[in-house]
Amino acid sequence: MIAHVLKLHAQPTAWTGWEERVRLMVRPRRFEHVVRVAELAAQIAAANGADVACAYAAGILHDIARDLPDAELLRLAPPECEIDGLHPLALHGRAGRALLERWGYADTVVLEAVEDHTTGPRGDNRVAQAVYIADVSEPGRGVNADIRELALQDLNAALEKAIISKVTYLQGRGITVHPRTLRSYHALPCCAHLTDSGDSGHAAPTSAFQ
Repeated sequence: MIAHVLKLHAQPTAWTGWEERVRLMVRPRRFEHVVRVAELAAQIAAANGADVACAYAAGILHDIARDLPDAELLRLAPPECEIDGLHPLALHGRAGRALLERWGYADTVVLEAVEDHTTGPRGDNRVAQAVYIADVSEPGRGVNADIRELALQDLNAALEKAIISKVTYLQGRGITVHPRTLRSYHALPCCAHLTDSGDSGHAAPTSAFQ
């Protein structure tokens, strides 16, 4: 089924077509996660004055490439660093964007949110921030409820907590942090004075790129 969907090129004529395409691309339990992320991202966006429709769309689309084989991920998103090559799952955000662009999806706010949901949002894209937080804290995961609740009150504080928590967790276990995640980390106001000179360790496991 995935191979058949990958051969499609035309952009769906209605939003329901995009949702159906995602449903066909991922496992049933993954799609349940996708819907929860979309709903939570929309709630976070609404609470913080961000674009609710874009947040919902990015939530639905964020994992469109998550269940692709490693070879397809590598084809869609050639590695930028050693982690990408060793663990292609780290590429599923970039691969998802590439796939959507190939199919004619053109909203850059949503595309950036899809690309960045694995490694951390760049710049001031509040839709990307909402999706990143929703992905790590949606109720089905059973973790990070504090980040979820904080995001409904203060998106910036929740993003800071989510990124710091991830980097601290990985570094505490001697796991290499993806360079893109480090850049997001160092872009935080509380971490801007830090450098990545001491960040090293083993290649990141796939669980770091959910």
